[in-house]
Parts: sequence; structure tokens; C-alpha cells
Amino acid sequence: MPELDPLAPLMRWTHIATAIIAIGGAFFMRFVLIPTAERYLSNEEHDRLKASLIPRWSRFVHSCIALFLISGFYNFFLRLGAVTEGAYHMLFGIKFLLSFGVMFLAFVLTSQRSWASSFRVQSSKWLTILLSMAAVIVLLAGVMKTM
Repeated sequence: MPELDPLAPLMRWTHIATAIIAIGGAFFMRFVLIPTAERYLSNEEHDRLKASLIPRWSRFVHSCIALFLISGFYNFFLRLGAVTEGAYHMLFGIKFLLSFGVMFLAFVLTSQRSWASSFRVQSSKWLTILLSMAAVIVLLAGVMKTM
């Protein structure tokens, strides 16, 4: 019987928990916060709300991205020798590339730098794209888990 890695359950939990926090936050912002703020707040109030939320939310997003990368690479290297199916590696590659797209958009949408302002102006559009990519990642992860 192979020896179990004591960190494996913690890293798996970390990977899933950070995804839930980051994607759940993006979902809340896209479908609850932004529509409500646009409907009930003036442009000035909406801008003040964004200015106060982004720095706090960015700390969560950046922490989640760091933990997600660490746990993801750990989980990948843990399974590297165990999975030999070419389809698994192809799906992993697609999932990996999509995850970098999600992380890039999450980073840009929480950035206060001037170059990111064009993304933030259209945050609903970019959050929809981010959430769509995240949904595909979850579907791929479900397929990969059965391999």
C-alpha cells in the first residue's frame, strides 16, 4: 500500500477553498453588488464604494491566487507520476491556461493602477468572462477527477 502524503488533504482543501472564495466573490460582485450599486447609487457614490472596496477585496484575491498556485502545483506534482493518460494531460493544459486567464482578470479588476482602468470600467463584462472561464475549469476538474 502506498504511503499517504499528510499534506495532500490540506493542499486539496486549500485549492478548493481558495477557488470558492475568489469565484464566489466574483459572482457576488457581478450579479449582486454591481447591479444594485448601479441602480441605487449615484455615480459619485458608486465610485466611492468601488474605491473603498477594491483595496480590501484585492488582498483577498491576491492571497487566494498565491494559495491557489501553491496548492495547485503541489497537487499536480503529487499526481504527476500516477496519471499516464494523454487525455488527462490535455485537459490539465486547457484548465491550466484558463486558470491563468481567470487569475489575470481577477488581478486586473482589483488593481488600482491606471492601465487597469479600462477593464474596471467594463467590470460586468470582464466578470462574466471570468465566471464563464471558471465554470469551464470546474467542469474540466470534474472530468479529470474521474480519470
